[in-house]
Order: sequence, then structure tokens, then C-alpha cells
Amino acid sequence: RMAKLSKTTEVVLTGHAKTVSGVAWSCDGKRLATASSDLTARVWTVDQHKEGKELELKDHTDSVDGVSWSPTHPDLLATASADKTVRVWDLRARKSLVVQTQEEILNIAYSPDGNLLLISDKNESLRLIDARKTTNSSGSMRILAEINFGTTYWVNEVVWNGQSDAILMAAGRQSATYTEKGVVDVVHVGSGGSELRSVGAVTAHTANCTCICLHAPTKVFATGSYDGTACIWDAVEMTCLRPCCASLEEGIGGLGMSHDGAIIAGINEDDHSSAARVDKLIDLSLVATGETLLKLETRAQARKLAWHPSQLLLAYSGEKGSSDGRAGEWGRDRRAEGPG
Repeated sequence: RMAKLSKTTEVVLTGHAKTVSGVAWSCDGKRLATASSDLTARVWTVDQHKEGKELELKDHTDSVDGVSWSPTHPDLLATASADKTVRVWDLRARKSLVVQTQEEILNIAYSPDGNLLLISDKNESLRLIDARKTTNSSGSMRILAEINFGTTYWVNEVVWNGQSDAILMAAGRQSATYTEKGVVDVVHVGSGGSELRSVGAVTAHTANCTCICLHAPTKVFATGSYDGTACIWDAVEMTCLRPCCASLEEGIGGLGMSHDGAIIAGINEDDHSSAARVDKLIDLSLVATGETLLKLETRAQARKLAWHPSQLLLAYSGEKGSSDGRAGEWGRDRRAEGPG
């Protein structure tokens, strides 16, 4: 059945001093974490009775670019920063453990079983961090495995499969003739995080593949590209099923699937180097057909998307002007309209 999309409400969470670059829901759906270039991450309580800042996390010394909640523990939050560190916060004690890396970190994601943390960096490398043992003898978290893709690759976004034994990577690859293609690379994860190994790639787009999202229960993922297209894929056969998010006219900057796998949200790439105006909207499309259901106009240019783990609530991070960071949250009635 297709849910009615005519009624939506938006809540704006303000407080960050600069751009909000990341957003994520806790596994129980009770809190929202945001990352910002103001050097902080924040945790917000979000429910129908109370909305507001709960905690400000300040230990990073440079822009905080990513946040990821433990999928098994609602009080464990990982943050990644341009200061080349990853921190895992126990929000009950309001303390963090840190691992130092050699490069600025772009992405961070807990494995579905909560045992590993995956990070990607500006050196086009992936690394696995042991999230089961928080410290080793030197007093810092331990890196288990890493892989570097070299100077002809651009690692843009990474997602885990549902079994914690493989990673899908959205990337750009330069050929010997300097032609750029958008690819999805499949990376095998060894037992216990012992190994990272590329096992194959498929060409997905005619330009850099900028973003990727996965709905593990239905074995479907989606990709977006600088070429302005977004596609829904069969994760088993690695074949493109259909295009989606057709109302987005610029490069695709982010994608996310709802908890039930029925709806995909997409946003434009926020290209600060371009003089062209980028529409402030979120495209909501049906995964089953790729058809655009609704275009949500947002108060700020969206940069990242995060669906609630059990409700039809969509959070986005963004900015207003050059300094006022914002996090928005869209909700809607789930009322049946008819077969879909």
C-alpha cells in the first residue's frame, strides 16, 4: 500500500555555529546526532513531547564530518573528524575513547552487528576499527585492517551489507585515457575484521558515483552521481533495476531509504564551486517504480539524509547562509491511500 504524502511537518533544530555536515538516528530512534564544522557533535532528544539539545561533544579540534550510532547500544556514538581522529562516546559517562589516523576522515559507519567501525579518508583508504575492545595496551582503539585504492580512485561513500561481511563503495575511477566513470566496488571483510579485499566493481554511472544507500532486508541499494542520475540496484545480481529521483536536476548529493524499503529520498549535490543555484529540496520516490511522489522544499540546502529506524521520519543536515548550521526533520501521516 502507498502511504499518503499530503501532510508533512518540518521541525528545525538550531544551535550549531557552522554547517551541519552529518546526521544520524540512534538505534532506538529516540535521539538524533549531528556533526558540524564548528568542531562539535550534538545529541538531540526528538519525540512528540520534547525536542531540544541534550548534549554537546567538544573533544575534536577540527571539523566533525561524520556520526554513526552503535546498532546495538543506544548510548554509544562514534564521531569522525578532520583532526584525523575517531572518537567513540559513551553518552552515559560523557567520555570518549580515541583512535588516531594519518588522514582526514570522510565517512564512518558501524557494522550491522556493532563489532566494527568502518572509516574512509582523503587518501582513498578504508580502515576497520575493532569496536568490541575499546582499548589495547597502548590505550587507544585498534585498527584491524586497511586497504588503499590509489590515485585513480575517489572513495565517496561506503555502506555495509546486512551480514557485516562486505562493503559497497560508491567511487569514481579514472581510466588509462583519463575518462572518469562512476563505479560501485564490492569489498570483502574477513572474519572479525581481519581483512579488507576488493572482489569486483561494476560501472554504475557516466561520472563520479557520489553516494550510495542500502536496504538490507530487501537486498536493494541505490546510487547517485555527478551526472545527475540516481539508480536502484539489485544487490544480489548487481544489476540496475530502474532510475529514481528524477526531479533532481543537478548532481546527486545524497540518498537514503526508509526503514520499510518503500521510499527513497534524494538531494542535490551542494557544489560550492558552481555559480548555479541549487534547489533546496528533497525528492521522495517510490523504490518499486522510481516514480517521484513528492518534492519537499527545505529551509536550507540539505547535505546528508537519515531515515528514522522504525518510523517515516526523515532528518537532514544543512546550512543557512555561511554560519548558521541547521538540522531539519520531516514527518508525515502513514495513512493508506490504496494499492501501490
